[in-house]
Amino acid sequence: MNILFKSFLLVAFLSAQATPALAKDPCKTVLCMAGMLQGKGTVSGCSGPVSDFFNIVKKKKGKFKPDATQDARREFVNQCPAAGNWGNKIADKYGRILM
Repeated sequence: MNILFKSFLLVAFLSAQATPALAKDPCKTVLCMAGMLQGKGTVSGCSGPVSDFFNIVKKKKGKFKPDATQDARREFVNQCPAAGNWGNKIADKYGRILM
């Protein structure tokens, strides 16, 4: 792992510790999905944060709206102050996917 990613993991972990347990945590989502971007797949303990991302779905008259979904997902992950550009990378790759 490169030093930038390790630093991000540390900041994201520390940020996650201060958030309520029941709230959707964009920092946990970014942390888990950054691993996915690096080819690590969904690691243990990440199914919930990854689901939080993919559960954001925008529709109009029952039809999936990929652009609006990507925008909403990008807004969610970019709520993590430690995300840097990871939130945009995640939204660029996974934001328009319907799961």
